[in-house]
Amino acid sequence: MSDIDFKRLSREMSGRDGLGGSAIMVTIIALVSVTLVWASWAELDNVTRGDGRIISSVQNQVVQAAEGGVILRRFVSENSKVAKGEILFEIDPVDASSELNQIQQRRAALRVREARLRAEITGAERFETSADLRTLTPLVAMTEESLFAARRAELAGQLAVLEQRRQQSTHDLRSAQATRGTSERTAILLEEEIAVVEPLVRDNIAPSTRLLELQRQLEQARGERDRATVAIEQARSATAEIETEIENARAAYRLRAMDELSSVVSEQSELDKSLPRLKERVSRTVIRAPMDGIVSQLNFRTPGGYVNTGDAILELVPTGEALIIEARIRPQDISRIRLDDAVRIRLSAYDSAKYGTLNGRVTLISPDAVVDDETSGESYYRVDVAIEGDLTLEGMTEPVTLIPGMTATVDVLSGTRTVLEYFWQPVARVQELALRD
Repeated sequence: MSDIDFKRLSREMSGRDGLGGSAIMVTIIALVSVTLVWASWAELDNVTRGDGRIISSVQNQVVQAAEGGVILRRFVSENSKVAKGEILFEIDPVDASSELNQIQQRRAALRVREARLRAEITGAERFETSADLRTLTPLVAMTEESLFAARRAELAGQLAVLEQRRQQSTHDLRSAQATRGTSERTAILLEEEIAVVEPLVRDNIAPSTRLLELQRQLEQARGERDRATVAIEQARSATAEIETEIENARAAYRLRAMDELSSVVSEQSELDKSLPRLKERVSRTVIRAPMDGIVSQLNFRTPGGYVNTGDAILELVPTGEALIIEARIRPQDISRIRLDDAVRIRLSAYDSAKYGTLNGRVTLISPDAVVDDETSGESYYRVDVAIEGDLTLEGMTEPVTLIPGMTATVDVLSGTRTVLEYFWQPVARVQELALRD
């Protein structure tokens, strides 16, 4: 368009025809003003979006092996629904069974030893193991019987030596008693003979040598009597000492048995205390479900496999408990979320445009960010959302069943903002960063 045409058009608009142009400008200004007023008053939901999945409000239950052993049978698989008390696995507790067998063998051996020691204490001449104990521990029974015979023979040998000494002492006693008796009788006869000879010597009828000989013989007899008396006391003392040694040998035999019996009884008591615990461990051949739930993770599958005590057999997702959404929110968005904020839940398994959404409410915000080491290594905040209401599909009267593990998208409605704030926020952000290096 030429400058002449433009000037002519300008004159026409500023004349009669200019009234229409002014009306257009006024209309535009009015529309802009109304739009600004509406934008400053109209509110939009302030939505913070995150991804999540359905979990039970109760933590998943890890079922562990109470005892180590070999898996005999497996009764469940992943995603199996189980009821409380239902059998999950049957295990052969090899370790506990082996330990129980060792304890029972040891206890049987102690019973055999106890019987042998009691026989020694009572002074029994023979000892034989009972038939039931001989069946349980034949080698121990043979050993204890041989030990009884050996100890009995040792005692008999000691007693035989002491008995021989006692017999010798008794013989010496009797010999000394006989000697003393003979000496006493001889002394009496000599005293009588001296009494007869002594007057004859005084009257010079008998020689004095005869009297002296008789007196010498009397002193000799008295000396033999005194020596015999001493020998008698020595023999009696020796006999008493030997009898004491015999009693001491028998007492030592019994005392050794009693000391060993005390140790045996004490050990038996300890074993008896451990037996119920071991029997209970052996009885744990069946692993049962601690609650109603769904098997989410199965760590052992093959019969014949070995599990250690405390191994996690499987993980159980509780059923019958309230379900919640465990959502992940980016750190830059967490400041807008508050407890009790309303939430819209879109289940990935159902088209929200067709079936609608679920309502929820924020019940927990993690105090710190969590790093996802298993995937990207990004950090996030965990936000728990309580599910409110049900989701009913078109043509169905019953609500859908929510299953732990379902994925969902959550929209946290953390307040509202105007349309003007919505459009102005990017501008303000650009303005804030515009003059930075």
